[in-house]
Amino acid sequence: MKFSYNGLVRKVDDYLRKKRSTSRLWSALLPEKLFTPALWLWEPRSVATGSAWGVAWALAPVPLQTIFAVLSSVWTRGNIPMAVLTCWISFPGYQVFIWPLQWWVGAWFLSALGISSGVDMELIRSAAQAAPQGFSAVLAVFGQVNLPVLCLELLLGCLVTSAALGSTVYALIRMLWRK
Repeated sequence: MKFSYNGLVRKVDDYLRKKRSTSRLWSALLPEKLFTPALWLWEPRSVATGSAWGVAWALAPVPLQTIFAVLSSVWTRGNIPMAVLTCWISFPGYQVFIWPLQWWVGAWFLSALGISSGVDMELIRSAAQAAPQGFSAVLAVFGQVNLPVLCLELLLGCLVTSAALGSTVYALIRMLWRK
């Protein structure tokens, strides 16, 4: 028995179409567009697009990242399996490492415009030292911070890092997968 990716895609597509026609709940939850064969093909552009969306959503601080990666892939005709797989590169707890980096990137961009929340590394160090004393001690350290600007810094950093990593993954896959 010989394995063929296209054969597997065809079998999955046939199964899902049969399932969709027999189940009203299935039809209501999943749009027909999701089963377009082009979204499951193993070709450079669609794999690169799906991978880029998956990695970009993996960095986003939102719940249900996989659903957003699939919807983005459907929208731009990217490979759905690659979007799901690359979205799952984020492991639980990675936020402890990535959110400070994303905040720093956003703060760097906004500081170029002269906007600052008042958070710096010394303030973060003080908050970390106050953490054993309780949540109220940490809140007291951050009492002098402009919270809306801090949120804007994090949001901008998330957008920039997600777009940068997604674009990098897209470019690398397209560059490495030349025929």
